[in-house]
Amino acid sequence: MQISISNAIGGGGGAKGGGTPPFSNVNSFSFDGVDDYFIGTSTYSELDGQTKMTFSCWIKPTAVSTSVVASIKDTLGYEQMSIIRHSSGYLIAKIYGGTANRRTLTASPNIAPLNTWSHIVFTLDLSQSAGSRGVWYINGVNVTSSDSTNQAAMNTSGGGLRIGSRDVSSLLPFTGLIDEVAIWSGTDLRNDVATIYNNGEPTDLNNNGLTAPTTWQRMGDNATWNGATWTMTDVNGGYVNRSSNMVEANRTTDVPT
Repeated sequence: MQISISNAIGGGGGAKGGGTPPFSNVNSFSFDGVDDYFIGTSTYSELDGQTKMTFSCWIKPTAVSTSVVASIKDTLGYEQMSIIRHSSGYLIAKIYGGTANRRTLTASPNIAPLNTWSHIVFTLDLSQSAGSRGVWYINGVNVTSSDSTNQAAMNTSGGGLRIGSRDVSSLLPFTGLIDEVAIWSGTDLRNDVATIYNNGEPTDLNNNGLTAPTTWQRMGDNATWNGATWTMTDVNGGYVNRSSNMVEANRTTDVPT
């Protein structure tokens, strides 16, 4: 289903009468839970040394499995950041400090259910008091149950932004659909999650009154197929992700509405 709003990504002149084309969301990507993923073509360094960040995307898991939505490894081979859906349906954010795994968990099982689109947001502010540095939101609601993040800053990246699995030890591939992956480096948007969620409809993240994302991978709506590989280019920073083992049919018209 096409979703339109008055402002568009980018600039002007596209529409008749000097306006801009409406924002639309008509495609996402489906991941098979075996060997489908996107990996950045260069090291993703936007989060290096940061004390604040926000991660947002839409997911529609279709199988019972512990799987990774997005991940970046650090120079030690651990995870600088990892966004995980547990097989019980709750969500985990892993932020490594040194070699220690610091985690923020959602409140209860089945909070990100199967075969349903859920909007997930993880925000981080390491200047906050203990227990409230990392916060989870599902469909605009704070669902955080525990938070043990306590490092001074995020580790240095040693790899690309990976979508659909992780790049350390077991890959934990994602089974289901992922759409509208966005990262705000240096910005904690915990007070603005309702604006990003937009009552359950993806919206133009560059024109919603908030800081624009550092990286915005629009998945199926900003991807090209060359006959063998999908290439996604970041809307804002030009960061490039390419698919592994994915075929043309991995792009689908099943999107959040």
